[in-house]
Order: sequence, then structure tokens, then C-alpha cells
Amino acid sequence: MSAPLQRHRSLRNTAVGAVACTLMAISQSTNMYTFWQGHGTLRLALAITLPTWVLMAACVPLIAWLARKYTFAPQDRARSAAIHVLAGLVFAFVHNATLTLIYVLLLAPDAPALDTFAGRFGTTLAYHFYQDALAYGVLLATFLALHYADLRSQLAEARLTALRAQLNPHFFFNTLNAVSTLALQGRRDDVAEIVGRLGDLLRTALHEQSQEVPLSVELMFVEDYLAIQRVRFSDRLQVQKTIAPETLDAAVPSLVLQPILENAVEHGIARDAGPLSVHITVARHNDELLVEVADTGPGFAADMRKEGIGLANTRARLQELYGKRCTFEYGNAPGGGASVRMSIPFRSAPVAATHDATEHEFGVAPNVSTGRL
Repeated sequence: MSAPLQRHRSLRNTAVGAVACTLMAISQSTNMYTFWQGHGTLRLALAITLPTWVLMAACVPLIAWLARKYTFAPQDRARSAAIHVLAGLVFAFVHNATLTLIYVLLLAPDAPALDTFAGRFGTTLAYHFYQDALAYGVLLATFLALHYADLRSQLAEARLTALRAQLNPHFFFNTLNAVSTLALQGRRDDVAEIVGRLGDLLRTALHEQSQEVPLSVELMFVEDYLAIQRVRFSDRLQVQKTIAPETLDAAVPSLVLQPILENAVEHGIARDAGPLSVHITVARHNDELLVEVADTGPGFAADMRKEGIGLANTRARLQELYGKRCTFEYGNAPGGGASVRMSIPFRSAPVAATHDATEHEFGVAPNVSTGRL
């Protein structure tokens, strides 16, 4: 775990503990004030209970550490339960002893300390032991929930990274095959063009660590990819873009369009001598970003039983990032060809991640229908 992340979690745990202890102090002082039935003030009750909960707040890092170390994992549930039960009992006992001591010093300073402490300790245990044990349990449950939320987040991030890592070799393998073919044909200028574009793609794919980027950045990556394909297929490949201007700063998964375009090219033109037209449409509909990639190729096979790497990984990444807030569909268009459609929540990408982009670069259409794709 990185140092900044560790500091962030420590600060978060401290804040959670401070809030929880403050609430418990108010609860316990109110309980004590009510029990006194008018024989003491709320201020005195706070003076008695608050110091012990400040002590509890100081114990928060230890409880957070215990929650991370003994997490009730399947192979260690019995040990975790025993450790936390013992820790809760010890805390409740020590906390009640501290509460009693403060009570004696504040309310009976002239009485024999040991006699007064012994007499009051049993009463304090009877009325407050369950609250202290409950307080430990609440903090433990909170830190366990935070711990498992962190683990789920790390797991999702690792899976997304793995999915992206699967796409990169698949794409670069196909591109290197194209370079090899062009080299055998003696097309040295085309080989140089593809190698240069491939270098740009490698730099983007390997250096980009964010799972989401502005649509403008994704379109730059796509333009480099399409430039390579135009070298391969010349005028047999035609690409149109209809991009709503207000969507250029929208956050989209990085490398989300390239595998879809690769499917269209590899299945629509690489296996067929005929020309191929691809149309990329991006629009906004209320709080959704709608994306469609349609082509005039042969479409999807009627007996297709399994998604390819590109489609399967795109679907998995969308589900990891957006859950039920996204849709991903594909099929054959009524007039022929294939269509891949997706919708994700519309939100602007962070300013720091936004790259300069002009309408000319992306073929932005000033008037784009906002109907569902």
C-alpha cells in the first residue's frame, strides 16, 4: 500500500473514531444525567464521560489495526472472534474503571478513594459495561466495513487493469502482423508510417494509468489507430464521426472504442475485399452518454455463441465501473452491417485529465440528435 493511501486511511479512521466517540460521549452523558434525576447537571455529566471517550478516541488506531489484522476471514474466524471478544471485554473493563475513578475524584474528593472506588465500580459496571462493549463492537464493525470496502475497491481496480492488459497485446499483435505483411510487399513508406503511429499508441496505452479519460483523449487514441488502418486498407476504409460538442469533456473508460473499431475492421474489411464504412456517434441524453459504432460489414454471425476478447472485456469493464447504470448491446442493423451501442452515466472528466481538442480534429457535428442510439 502506498504511503499517501496509508495516510489517507489513517486520517479517515481517526475522523470516524472521533465522530463515533463524540456521539457515544453525548449518549452516555445524557444517560447519566437522566439517571441522576435532577441531582446533577448535564455539564457535570459531560465532564465525567468526555475524558474517557477522549481516551477511547486515542485507542481508535489500535482498534483499526485489530480490525485489519483479524478480519474474520474464513480460515481465521474463530481466532478473530476470540481476539475481538477479549479486546472488547478488556476495553469495557478499563473504560469503566477510568469512568469510576474520574467520578470519585470529581464528586467525592474528600472520601477515602479506595472505599469510594470499590463501592461505585460495581454500579458503574452494571449500568455502563454493555455500552462500552457495544461501543467497541460498533467501531470494530465500522472499521471492518471500511476494510472490506477498500479490498473491494482494490479488487475492482486490479480487475480493470487486467482487462486493459488483455486488450493491449491483442491489438498490438494484429498491428505487428499488418507491419509484417506490408514489409513483405515492399511498402517501406507505409511500414514507417505504421511504426510511427504505433509508437504513439504504445506511449498512450502504457503511460495512461487512469481508468477513465475525457472523450477527446479517447478520440485522439482512436485517430492514431484509424490512421494505421487507413495505411493498410487505403480508400476501402471510410470513417465518419458525429460527436456532440458537449460530450468532448465527458469521462469514458480509456481504450473503450478501439477494440470495438478493431472488431469492425478485422471482421468487416480484413476478411472481405469490399469497402467498409464505419460511423461513430456520440450524444448526450439527459444524464446518459450514448455511444454507437456502426459499420457496413457482414455483421455478426447468426450462430455466434461466444463474445470475442474485445466485446467481452468492454462489457466487463463497463460493469465494473458503472454497475447497473450502464448498458452494452450489439447486433446486426436492419439495413445490414453491425452495430455496437453503449450508454454510461454522463459526467465531466477531471480538468487535469482534459487535453486540448478542436472540433475539426474530431469531426464534431454542430447539430446532433439526442435521441437514444
